[in-house]
Amino acid sequence: MIDKRLTELSKALKRRGFDVHLCENGAQAVETVFGIVEKCAPVDSIGFGNSMTVRSLGLYDTLSKFAKEIYIHQPVGTADLDRKALVSDFYFTSANAVSLDGQIVNIDGTGNRVAATCFGPKRVIYIIGRNKIADDLSGALSRAKEAAVKVAGFYNRKTPCVVTGKCEDCVAAECVCAVTTIHRKNQRGLDITVVLVDEELGI
Repeated sequence: MIDKRLTELSKALKRRGFDVHLCENGAQAVETVFGIVEKCAPVDSIGFGNSMTVRSLGLYDTLSKFAKEIYIHQPVGTADLDRKALVSDFYFTSANAVSLDGQIVNIDGTGNRVAATCFGPKRVIYIIGRNKIADDLSGALSRAKEAAVKVAGFYNRKTPCVVTGKCEDCVAAECVCAVTTIHRKNQRGLDITVVLVDEELGI
């Protein structure tokens, strides 16, 4: 049975205008996403944000057959690919956190990932595990910062948080927290789908 908090979150997201799919596990999430893209196939392009959730589900390989072009963000040297991903037919990413009342929070170092969730792609698909849920917006913002600290450590960034293990509100050159976005509703002109997964995924 799907976790009660996921069901509550699903209702909140729908009230805010998002298309929502509830999945029991990662395998079901992959099937769900596969079905969404297959209905639109063939597509010209698919963009992927730098998401451990997306990577762990193997979506790069699963969806590559549907698109003429695949743009995958890598931490270094991919500005041109990131720009192309901004106007892709589908853009896949996750979230750092989501509040129980349906507000999606992301923190980004370069802005490419959050930019793509705000404007450009024809359709954005978030894949969010149950571990990303926070009780309220304040909790979601705190969780997003905690996730950013872990990301900085994972990529061995030269930032104070890697040393202290907590956000130091720094402005270091390699800071991964340059831009924060809050999606409080599905904005006009963009089709956003949220796939909620009753499984812990990503950081």
